[in-house]
Amino acid sequence: MFLNNQTLYRQKENNRNIQITMSYPKPHKKNKKNIKAFVLGCDPTAIYKNNIKLDFEYVFDIENDKRYFAGILSNLKLIGLFLEDVYVQNLITEYQDKETNENKNWNEIAKTYILHRRSEFDKIDPERKIPVFLTSEVLYKVLLNDDQNKYKPKELYNNKSLIPVSAKDNQLKRPLIPLYRHYVYSLSRQNEYLNYLLTLYSF
Repeated sequence: MFLNNQTLYRQKENNRNIQITMSYPKPHKKNKKNIKAFVLGCDPTAIYKNNIKLDFEYVFDIENDKRYFAGILSNLKLIGLFLEDVYVQNLITEYQDKETNENKNWNEIAKTYILHRRSEFDKIDPERKIPVFLTSEVLYKVLLNDDQNKYKPKELYNNKSLIPVSAKDNQLKRPLIPLYRHYVYSLSRQNEYLNYLLTLYSF
């Protein structure tokens, strides 16, 4: 339950359960009534300046620092989507002290947030027709149902039959589309994948 931009969560430390209260960046939505796609990030990493944690108003520090979302936005524009068309959120909403790839507990933490994101997206799109663009491979892996084969990014980007990931095969219960943030998978470098996405959706 979220109150006043605060949340409580539990973690184990020295075999004890501890409650921690932290602020978190808000999802970014310019036009909630006309959402064409969801964009999902991993988590906000805590950034410190002079030993003071910088708090983002919105996920990816959108509206303040363009660096964090610039590559993702470039990909979105190539398929006809702009900032006012998308609802941007992180799977894990609270700040993490370590970057995703360095956080050994990331998968375990992320799994506790999946139902929250599913509920959040369902309130906007109860019919579950709006797709979710995944900005990282770790999101794909954690969201996929346990009985499904997990494919490497190169396999996903080069096999049309795997895209979109079917709603029945993932825990968000809606179409998932890899749109990875890593420069190797920029749509400007992935022409065949880009053209295929343009045939799938006409935004």
